[in-house]
Amino acid sequence: MLQSTQSVALDASHFELIEAMTDEVVILDATGTIVAANTAWKLFCEENGGDLKSHYVGANYFDICKLAVLDAVVQAEAVLDGLRTALKTGAPFEGEYPCDGPGVRRWFQLNANRMAIRGVPCLLLQHRNVTTRRMAHDDIERAHLQAETFAALVATTGEAILTYDLEGCIISWNPAAERLYGYTEQEALGQSVELLYPRDWPTSVLEYRDQIVAGNLRQFDAVRVAKDGTKRHVTIACTPIRTLSGDIVSISNIHHDVTATRKAEEVRDLVSREVIHRAKNMLSLVTAMQRQTAKSAKSLAEFNKSFGDRIQALARSTDLLVDGGWSSVDLDQLVRAQLDPFLHGQDDVVDVAGPPVSLGPQALQLIGMALHELATNSTKYGVMSDGNGHIFCHWSHTEKGGLHFHWAETGITLDPSLKKTTGFGSKVLSVLAPAMVNGSAETVTSENTLTWTVTIPAAHLSSPC
Repeated sequence: MLQSTQSVALDASHFELIEAMTDEVVILDATGTIVAANTAWKLFCEENGGDLKSHYVGANYFDICKLAVLDAVVQAEAVLDGLRTALKTGAPFEGEYPCDGPGVRRWFQLNANRMAIRGVPCLLLQHRNVTTRRMAHDDIERAHLQAETFAALVATTGEAILTYDLEGCIISWNPAAERLYGYTEQEALGQSVELLYPRDWPTSVLEYRDQIVAGNLRQFDAVRVAKDGTKRHVTIACTPIRTLSGDIVSISNIHHDVTATRKAEEVRDLVSREVIHRAKNMLSLVTAMQRQTAKSAKSLAEFNKSFGDRIQALARSTDLLVDGGWSSVDLDQLVRAQLDPFLHGQDDVVDVAGPPVSLGPQALQLIGMALHELATNSTKYGVMSDGNGHIFCHWSHTEKGGLHFHWAETGITLDPSLKKTTGFGSKVLSVLAPAMVNGSAETVTSENTLTWTVTIPAAHLSSPC
């Protein structure tokens, strides 16, 4: 069963020695040549497709190590240096190296001890399969690295991560969870995860646990409450944590804060509904203007001019509203914007005065339309037609915080027949405008004076500009 060369004079005791060893054993001469190998070595060669004829007896072990160095086996160079040192100094050498078979990973421990055979220095090499121990060691290192990596990830991630046991008590709490909810790790650990639930939250932690354990729940949206009472909208990813045997021992949660997104969505929805509401109001208003203008117009040309002017007046009011973010417009600014197209440099005939008032959208459209009709009538029959007389456009606050708006055109001569006019302008002033804000309006005419007053409830006013 044993093989050897004749470079070293071996006797039966040497063969008996290595044959009695269960490890794969070879003897090297001073040049590194394998001069003897035991049965365990031979079987190892056969199992791994080695040299079946000689089992490497007669081959130089040092050269084999050199080839391994060229194949980038990092341990091979250390083994080669260790063997040469052992031969030279007699110091024992021990090391580990990989020796993979077809589709199999293996590690071996190599022990080299110098011995003299009839005065000739030789090396006794023992190869011991330590794959199981080495793989277990690698698994432990890998698991440790993974655990360290996961711990670092949990500690540094921006997502709030917490774990609770099957009774719902918090057993882990990362820094992001502390930032999101305000509870320190010491405050959170041991507490029920329902510490974060709103008082009226319909689902208990145990109900969530049962759904997660059953595999019916992987992610859901929820509202949770921070230590300071702030509500947080979160998307929660959840998964059960199992032991190696497969038993579920806890539940892991990742809380992704979507509060800002939800608020933005709410604002967007509110704005969308408001835009639709205002668009419908505007369309209704334009439709009413079109119908009433058509009733009072004596020709298509007159209709086109009157309707176009009213649309432009509405557009001026709307432009101011858009510039104000669809929230409020300064009344003084509105009055001057509506009257300016009619004055043609006659600014001295109009007196505009009143406290700072900020109008809401409905009040803005009311005053804008009324001013246009009043200015149009003045251009046809009043102060703006010949420059005689004066216009007072004043306003003040009512006792209940509303607005009292007053237009007075004095020093004019009105045709008595005009007092009975029931065109669109008259409807705007007497019916449409006050109805838009649930207010009241009154028009009074005499031979030389026209006044129009409207009262607007406080609900249609904003804070002063």
